[in-house]
Amino acid sequence: MNRPTPQLIKMKKWMRKSTVNFFERNPDVIGAPSFVPICNKMIADVLSSGFEVVTRDTHFITCRSRQILSQNLTGDIFQEDEIFKAESAMNAHFERLHDYFDTRIQQGEQKLELGGFGSSEIQKLVTNYETMTVTNGVTQYLDILAKADHYITILQYLWVTSELSDNPDEAMRVKLNTEREVRHHLFGITRASNTHYNNIRRICNGVVERRRQERANQAERDRQRAAERKIKAEQAEARRQAESQQRKDERRQRRDTERAQNLAAAQNELNSLAPEATPA
Repeated sequence: MNRPTPQLIKMKKWMRKSTVNFFERNPDVIGAPSFVPICNKMIADVLSSGFEVVTRDTHFITCRSRQILSQNLTGDIFQEDEIFKAESAMNAHFERLHDYFDTRIQQGEQKLELGGFGSSEIQKLVTNYETMTVTNGVTQYLDILAKADHYITILQYLWVTSELSDNPDEAMRVKLNTEREVRHHLFGITRASNTHYNNIRRICNGVVERRRQERANQAERDRQRAAERKIKAEQAEARRQAESQQRKDERRQRRDTERAQNLAAAQNELNSLAPEATPA
């Protein structure tokens, strides 16, 4: 039996406008369409402000940086140590948050059960937000948001049913402190991804700038070599023309000398043929 397609809120409707413009700048990026179910406005706000940032950061760290380095470095120089460090750090960060929310959800569900409630009894209105997943990091991020949303829902239910504390003021304090803690952890993802993004981008920019300088230096050397070849060619052409002119002058001089000699010989022959003058 086919499952009905859930109604989705389009990304352009919920994603906060920013200067990142990741999907506009990368229209050919390979991604998997998906959605994340959320019922708490706090988590939806985190998704709205953090999704595109995490998408850009993790895509640059994992994909774009390798393209830049492979295009600007040779195989014997191309090293991915810094990229692997950034990826490992982000994966470790995601793993810590998975453990954090899994533990909190389990504790919250146990507390609900002790109060005589089941997690299946929680009434909530879930909204499905359309997403585009372009890296495994984005997948992890969305999974963590879904867990955070479930945890906040349990927290809200515990507060409503007075299971957080018998004292209303203490219950509110626990609720607010827990919500702040959750926001801190979720925004910590964007801070971490942005830190690693800036570090890797700095490395890539340095590589690109060095490569650009190398190409500029090579172009300058090529221009100098071309200028030297041109000068040598001009000098060789000048020598060739000078030698050609010298040969022409020598041939002309020989012709003039031969002509003069021929004229002198002819004149002598005429003189010898003329009758001698008789005295009167």
